[in-house]
Amino acid sequence: MAVPSAPSALWIVSLLTALFSAAVHSNIVSDDELLQPVTSDETVSVGGTVTLTCRVAETDNSSLQWSNTAQQTLYFGEKRALRDNRIQLHRSTPTELSINISDVQLSDEGEYTCSIFTMPVRTARATVTVLGVPGTPQISGFENPVPEGEKVTLTCTSTGSKPPAKLRWYKGGMEVQGRPDVVESIPDDPTYNVSSELTLEVSASDDNTIIACVVDHDSVKPGEKKSEQSLRVLYAPEVAINPDERMAIEGQRFSLQCSGKGNPEPTIYTWEKADGELPPLAKADGAILSFLMLNKSDNGVYTCHADNGIGKGRGSYMLQVQDPYSPDSSYATTPTFSPTSTSSLSFSPPDVFQGSGSDFSDFISTFSPDSSSLTAVISTTIPPSSTSTLSNALFPDLPFSPDSTPLIPPSPATPSLSSPAPSVSVQTNGVYTLTDDARNLTDTTAMSTSSGVDHAVIGGVVAVIVFILLCLLIVLGRYLIRHKGTYLTHEAKGSDDAPDADTAIINAEGGHSGAEEKKEYFI
Repeated sequence: MAVPSAPSALWIVSLLTALFSAAVHSNIVSDDELLQPVTSDETVSVGGTVTLTCRVAETDNSSLQWSNTAQQTLYFGEKRALRDNRIQLHRSTPTELSINISDVQLSDEGEYTCSIFTMPVRTARATVTVLGVPGTPQISGFENPVPEGEKVTLTCTSTGSKPPAKLRWYKGGMEVQGRPDVVESIPDDPTYNVSSELTLEVSASDDNTIIACVVDHDSVKPGEKKSEQSLRVLYAPEVAINPDERMAIEGQRFSLQCSGKGNPEPTIYTWEKADGELPPLAKADGAILSFLMLNKSDNGVYTCHADNGIGKGRGSYMLQVQDPYSPDSSYATTPTFSPTSTSSLSFSPPDVFQGSGSDFSDFISTFSPDSSSLTAVISTTIPPSSTSTLSNALFPDLPFSPDSTPLIPPSPATPSLSSPAPSVSVQTNGVYTLTDDARNLTDTTAMSTSSGVDHAVIGGVVAVIVFILLCLLIVLGRYLIRHKGTYLTHEAKGSDDAPDADTAIINAEGGHSGAEEKKEYFI
């Protein structure tokens, strides 16, 4: 059997020693990692609450401990070590120790230490950053209204921020760029004051515009801290003239209203006419120019001047007086008539008219667009066969008779059936308007026809009244006949119970008393 040489044996022993040392070292390193506490850094705003947590993967029954920035023990396991009511135990287990610090102040900022008492003692550090909450910004530099066209410089300042806050400017909801922020540190205080300036050249449109300064900082929500300022701009008035009526009608009252928009509101108003002085019937009273009675001579351009002390404004109005009877005037009137009104429509039948009642209705239709209703009334009231006889009997003055030959020869001035009917214009409201041709049409028999129609109406009314009276008399007579009664005479009193007629006569008061009165005595 071969025996290894000395160098080979030495090499094997060295290798085994190295492997054993590596195994022992790996076990030691693994134990150190499991027992090493772990923490995390925290950021909190002034007045807020922060939670500090310390954890280990495994434990060998050793206790965890939290210490503050001054290395004062806060908690050792579940036991309180520092009497500070702001510090409370959040959770305590063999592998975790958590504490809460409420109402955090700037002095609480720093490194906090978590320790585990093993051999050796192992520690971990957590940095607490305290944010200084900036104060509400304040805008200055705008105490009085600014005249139009001038510049104004606004300054926004915010204090108590840590780290320094950023300021943003907004005009009417749109962000505008101001000058770079100026940061100032406060002696013996870790907070900062920040300020920014904004320069604007104002115009009339900037009046009442909102200027806002907003603080941008990690300790506040976007837009939570802001300040607003309303711009006040002084500017000359803008003038407008408005009439009180839609149209200026000759002979009517009319007025013009002058309105000036400015800051401040205008207080002085003056009126003038472009081509001369104001009309004698025009009266200027401040912002109102009144015309007592319009005339065509009032036509022209009228100008109003408004003064508010900052400047003057002017506005013009062209006055055009309308003719009261012009088509464009709302006061123009047109003679109209209603087709169903006898007083509004008058027509003259021709001297010569032959035919039946239907022809008469056709004649009426040439004068009335709505002749169907009038024809129906005539046909239902008087039968066509009796129209002629009734008309001749009641109204002998009528100039024609439908059943006979004409009594009066036609005259040249009398329109015949072949003559054109008056032209009629129909409007949208159902009312018909006669045109100039219809107005100029004359009829010499118009008065006689109107008189005959009036007589017919009066005769019809009288006939109806007589008929009604006769009906009333007949009804009254029938009523009296049906309600005749029996009458009890004085002589029949007391005869109801008598068995026969003689007894009834004797028992009757009248007969009895009469018998006694008629007794005669002879001596």
